[in-house]
Amino acid sequence: MEIKLNKKHILIGIFSGFLANIVGTILSVIILFKEVKISNIFRIINDSISDNFITKLISLGAIINLIVFFVFLKYEFEERARGVLVATFIIAILTIYLNNF
Repeated sequence: MEIKLNKKHILIGIFSGFLANIVGTILSVIILFKEVKISNIFRIINDSISDNFITKLISLGAIINLIVFFVFLKYEFEERARGVLVATFIIAILTIYLNNF
């Protein structure tokens, strides 16, 4: 049994994971703070960086990665799902780093 990894599909998955996390972070700001103006959303994100609140928003944004992961699995894009998983681990490590240092 030969396992062949397609690096292009894994990179697409990583990009999809990061993009889903950005969208999820923006959606979490919209839901939590009930703001829909883009300027207010970015102001809240900038304020959360200075208040060390950004890690919580990033963690909430990572929930969207779960949806993207299962969509890729449903349509049998295993390599892209692996990329989303890699992006989720990178985001988790970044969140731990930002929270502790």
